[in-house]
This record gives sequence, C-alpha cells and structure tokens, in this order.
Amino acid sequence: MSSETTDLAALERFFEKLALLPSPEPPTPNLFSEAGPGTNENRLSNLMAFFMGGYPGSPRWLAKAVLHALVRQGGFDHEHLQRIDWEAVTTEREAGSWNAESESTKRLDLVVSGTDFVLGIEHKVWASAENNPFDAYDGFLKSYEAKVYKCVLCPDESKESVRAPATDAGWPTLSYSELLKSAYELYGQDVVPSNQTKWQVFYQELLQHLDAIAHPKEAKTMTPEELDFSLKHFNDLYEASQRLEQLEKELMVEGKNHIATALQIENSEITTNKNPEDWREDQTRVWRFFPKMWRENNGGGSQICLIYYPSSESEGNENIGFEVRVYLESQERNDPWLEEVEQAFLKVTPVTKQLDCTWYRDGYGNDTWSEIAGRWLALSAWPREYTKAGAMTALGDLAKWVDEHAFQTETHIAG
Repeated sequence: MSSETTDLAALERFFEKLALLPSPEPPTPNLFSEAGPGTNENRLSNLMAFFMGGYPGSPRWLAKAVLHALVRQGGFDHEHLQRIDWEAVTTEREAGSWNAESESTKRLDLVVSGTDFVLGIEHKVWASAENNPFDAYDGFLKSYEAKVYKCVLCPDESKESVRAPATDAGWPTLSYSELLKSAYELYGQDVVPSNQTKWQVFYQELLQHLDAIAHPKEAKTMTPEELDFSLKHFNDLYEASQRLEQLEKELMVEGKNHIATALQIENSEITTNKNPEDWREDQTRVWRFFPKMWRENNGGGSQICLIYYPSSESEGNENIGFEVRVYLESQERNDPWLEEVEQAFLKVTPVTKQLDCTWYRDGYGNDTWSEIAGRWLALSAWPREYTKAGAMTALGDLAKWVDEHAFQTETHIAG
C-alpha cells in the first residue's frame, strides 16, 4: 500500500472519530442580535432611545446608566447626578437644527434632557466620525439653555477615525463596556424591582446584545471535549486543513479550465481572486472568475462564480453541493441590456432537470435579481447533475451561453 493511500486511510479513521464527538449545545440566541437591529446604527439607536425614556411610559434605565458611566470617567458632575428628577428625563432621536453654513439640518443621534441638563450622544457602531459637524452639535445643545454634557457612544474597538475626531472636537468617547458596567451595577436597584416585566426581559436582551458587539472575539468556540480532541489530533487537523486548501485550489483550476475551453480562450485571459471568498454564515465558499473579454466588452466586473458548501444531497460519493452564478454589470441603472439577458435566461433555463440543459433553476423567484441600484444582474442556477463533475460542466456551459447572449449579440449596449 502506497504512503498516500495509508495517509488517506488514517485521515478517514480520524474523520470517523471526529463524527463521534457530541454536538455542542447551540448558543442561546439573542433576540436583538438575531432578529432585531444587529449592528444597524439607526435601529440600535431607536432601541436605546426607548430605554432612555424616549416614549411615554418607557423606562429610563439606560439613560441613567449612561450618566453614571460618564460620572465615572469625569464627563458628568456627580452632585448634579444626585439631583436629577428621573421622571422628567426624556430622550429625542435625530434631534437637530438648521445650519445656515451648510444649508442643512444637523442632527444628533440621541439627546437626553432633564429639567436642568441636556446630554448629546453621537452613536457610532462602525461608521467614521470624521465628517460629523461637532461644532453644529455644540451650538444646538446650547439652545437648550441648560447645563450641557456630551459624548460619543461606541463599541470598545472603535477605529481611530471615531476617537480622533471626537477628541479633537472636545467630545469624550464612552465605550459599550463602560456603559454596561454601570447598567449592570444599577440593574438590581432600578430594573429588578420594576413592575414592567416585559421591559425587564427586553432590557436584559439589549444589554447582552451590546456586550456581544463590545466583545466580538471573546466568545468560546469549543467545548472542553472538542478542545481536548483537537489538541490530541492536531496533526490530523492540520493535514485535513492542507487537503481542504488543495481541494479549493483544484476547484479553481478546474473551473478556470472549463470556462476557458467553453469560451475558446487561454486560461491566462481569466482572472480570479487569490483565495475563495468565505460566506461564513452558512459555510459557503465562492470562486469568482472574470473573463477579460467580458470586462472589455462592458467596462465592468461581469463574472461567473462557482459556489460550494457542505451538503449531504450530492448525487455522487461526495459531501459537497454546488451552485453556479453569473453577475453582469452595466454602467447604467436598469439597463435594457440586462433586462434582455434576464428574460433570455429565464426562457432558456428549465425549472426542472432536463437532459438538453446542464443547469436548471428552482422556479420560486430566486433565479434572478438586481443589485447596486439596478446596475448589476445576478443569474443563479443549479447543476443538472449535483456533483463536482456536473457543476464544472454547468459552469462552462453557462459561461458559453452568457458570452453568446450577453456579449456577442447586437442587442448588447456597451457601458
């Protein structure tokens, strides 16, 4: 038996052991992380405003936590904090005033105000603060004729493009972790005794969501059993990772060969990314192929993609699934050329497997769609034979069809 065969047999036994590992308990989902605002800045600010007294009858727990956090870092007066009438505290979203210099309204994300103070909060999740008009914010806050406080609220690992402009403008930054420390310290005092039971639950979910954004890299990814197994079989895991890398390069090379043969061009006339894209949400990987002739014909990034992912539905002795997809780019919005190609694709592509076509579509409205303000058209199809070989055949045949119908016709409108 050859050394290569022996190595593969050892890997096969390793994968059998790996399959015996108990499945880890799924993490407890967070309502706001999974189905709520996520990291969308506006929707997350809306949610924060609710727990800052932004609506009649809504609690003010988060507003109090912000002020306590600012006291801790010296951004709010401690004695002033003790005098606040919390029943009078309200919060506005996108509050602002007309700015004559720019001839536009400059708005602050959150403005918390009481009987004798106003706190302006500019909320940054991932966006830069380089273009924020902090001077205009300062002028607006002074119009309240109350003691002015201010801060930029942001995740712990905010970019320098947030902290530097804020510091230069005299706006202190307040991290999520600093806010959460105060929020949890006040939880037993303010939240637990509350009779508004549903708000207690939602507030706790919000705090956990903010904590997940504040510490995105601190979550444990392995159970103790998985960690022990991985340490014991590190060499096997490393070899498996090398095999996976080789497989992906093989898919790229074979995909490029099929496209080049179908288009009757040299492999060198097709470019790809250095590595496949990783769509982590569902373990999907993507190789993008850019025929030079397509790019020259329309001046854009038209491409054909080989998409692959773990699947147990293969029609061969494989554990991988495939999709083939084309992206066509135009320099015009809603270009008639894209619409003509789309209609031709829908007409020629069967909705079930047919012997005379190496690809098909699902027929449920997920076959074509527009992106980027109508300048891009996506065409999606499944290989008729749901195997690697079938996917490569479909990849080449679809590339040839697109070349003939999108780039070699008189109806094509160049960008």
